[in-house]
Amino acid sequence: MKLSETQLVWVIATTEIIAMIGLKITPAIQIAKQDAWLSMLVGGIVGLAITFLAVKLSILHPNQTLIQYSQELLGKWFGRLIVLPYLLAWFILPAILLRSFADFIHLVLLNRTPVWLIILLFIGLMTYLTYSSGISGIGRYCELVGPIIIITLLISFLLNLQNIEWHHLLPFYFDSGEVNILKGSLAPAFWFSGPFVLLVIVSFIQTPQKVLAKSMLGVGITVFMVFASTLMVLLVFGPNLAAKLKFSYFVSVRTIDILSFIQNADVFIMFIWVFGVIAQSSLYIFIASYETANCLKVKDWRKIIWFGIPVIYIMAILIPDETAITLFDKFWTAVVYPICGILIPLFLLIITSFKKKERIKPI
Repeated sequence: MKLSETQLVWVIATTEIIAMIGLKITPAIQIAKQDAWLSMLVGGIVGLAITFLAVKLSILHPNQTLIQYSQELLGKWFGRLIVLPYLLAWFILPAILLRSFADFIHLVLLNRTPVWLIILLFIGLMTYLTYSSGISGIGRYCELVGPIIIITLLISFLLNLQNIEWHHLLPFYFDSGEVNILKGSLAPAFWFSGPFVLLVIVSFIQTPQKVLAKSMLGVGITVFMVFASTLMVLLVFGPNLAAKLKFSYFVSVRTIDILSFIQNADVFIMFIWVFGVIAQSSLYIFIASYETANCLKVKDWRKIIWFGIPVIYIMAILIPDETAITLFDKFWTAVVYPICGILIPLFLLIITSFKKKERIKPI
């Protein structure tokens, strides 16, 4: 299985833009209010730094995924142990994502369809894409739908210009202050680069010379689109109303009405959200299956899918309510990502650098 540099850009952008626009804008506005767009910019800078760390570590171990080079650096058992929280995250995240967007679709479009059936339909598409062609198929899928997502969002920005009110951004900075702006940036910062996916998918790149630049480009596109979406939500609704809307960007698109001719643009946003959720969920289940197979020394990683898919489906169904998702997000931001996204990769990078120096040290 191979992934091209261009596909890497679109995998990053496609799998992160929709989830962040859907799930991260409102929480940032609740914290930073009218300065939430600043939080997105600050989070974007941190996200680029995290991306640099993950890609730099992966480049030093060509053609090896996280589980492979962690065992090489730390030994068989400790190497597997340190990867365990990553595997748990890659199985839990698609369940959270599927439940969140299934609830959304149930609320706004298919209110007579059971949530479990909506999740099952997503699971079927995700299984087909992942099982049939692995990361190569996911890369081609993202390369196709990624530009569609970007173009659709840009058009929605333009169509909504008539509804913006610049005074919604005032007063600038002083109401929120740097503390709230930084707090609002934490969750987006940890999501911009993707939940540890670069520690795995870089190993599938055919020509790793430009991997760092392409990864930065993918994250940069994501940062810009999420920043612009946050800005549009604030300009249309203002911070007080936007903070009360669960899917604030989707609601902002519903306000588009040009001469009673261009209406119901939210239908197109619904389509691209489905595209994004399928891409992101498929990527997570592929990485979870592939790395679990490497950890258990299973030659055919596809066999793990038939264990992973039912687990993800059951977890998605058993999530009790929005409160559980909110608590998980807080735990993720406060504990999981600082450890698994920064500390462990930094630790592995230091060990890698130390061992490389030992190899070239003159006898």
